[in-house]
Amino acid sequence: MDLFEFVSASEYEKSMLRHYRSAVNFINNKSGIFAIVCNPKGAFFRNTIQKMIGIKHRGEIVCQCVLIKHKHFDALMLAFFEAAENTGAAVSAMMEYAERFGRNVGAKRIIAAIDGHCNYSVGFSLGEPSSVPVFGESRNPSYYHSFFREGCKRVGFSCFSGDFERIYRDTHTASRRVCQKERGIALRTADFRKFDDEMAAYTQLNNQIFSGHWYYYLREHDEDLELFRATKPLLSPHNIIFAHKDGKDIGFILFYPDYNELVPIGGKANIATVLRHKLLRYPIHTIKVVEIAVLPEYQATGVIFLLFAEACKQIKTNYPRTKRIVSSWIMDDNHASQSVTKRFAPEIYGRYAAYEKEI
Repeated sequence: MDLFEFVSASEYEKSMLRHYRSAVNFINNKSGIFAIVCNPKGAFFRNTIQKMIGIKHRGEIVCQCVLIKHKHFDALMLAFFEAAENTGAAVSAMMEYAERFGRNVGAKRIIAAIDGHCNYSVGFSLGEPSSVPVFGESRNPSYYHSFFREGCKRVGFSCFSGDFERIYRDTHTASRRVCQKERGIALRTADFRKFDDEMAAYTQLNNQIFSGHWYYYLREHDEDLELFRATKPLLSPHNIIFAHKDGKDIGFILFYPDYNELVPIGGKANIATVLRHKLLRYPIHTIKVVEIAVLPEYQATGVIFLLFAEACKQIKTNYPRTKRIVSSWIMDDNHASQSVTKRFAPEIYGRYAAYEKEI
């Protein structure tokens, strides 16, 4: 077995995608994030140390990953990991190299299955879902978990789903109760004429609200701006709603339609997706709630219900064919968030796991 370094991002991406040539219902959610995270001219890349490595056996690449150490994070991320089946020895050799590399760049732990930041992609999927993945969802062969079970701590995540019409009714019932008790809370959709400023507000709220999250680390404004500029053609102002009180933003909700419903098997979201969505008005039946968050001092006020109800109102108006809501990932030990989510979306949509090891 020979460990080597990829000479370019394009070479790495080509090798990464070959693992999914025969995958059933594969939609390429990987390349868009990869292009942001591993772009040498990008804002995120400038704040990191990265190395794209692989291991060859008998001349063939059998596993690969991008080692990423961000200046604001204590961990070395084993990102964009791919491997052939029955290659445990090669993956172990890769992990040994990652440990040495991590110590050299000041990391305290290795985390497998975070592609640069938890806002991009986190977790290996569990099981082999037969459905097409939702836009932004992680998918991978189920055997990936076997590579990291020994010597690593497993961290579980779950996503939930529910019937939209029932969620619409329940959120508006809950929000009416909140409105009877709370005063002075205003809701507004994002103003894309001030796109940079709105993204700065989003970044600031994220950093304030999620600073204590196990896998969240400080985001810089340019990093979020880079991410949202890439997805802006697919977004509309109503996809980001802010809650405002006493002269400041206190929370937000971010959601978007499942663009993958408009993507052919084996493809990825692109300009054709934009045309189908915004010009031809192709119907989309699933909405993904990516984030819903409120400053700690307002978390007991019911602002989350107001944001969710307003999002449902916007969905009803702008995506009238919607049938279900899917949540983003929630850590399995985050019982408070899971309790609120399951109140409206009680069904398990997917389970995922990341793996970490102290070094």
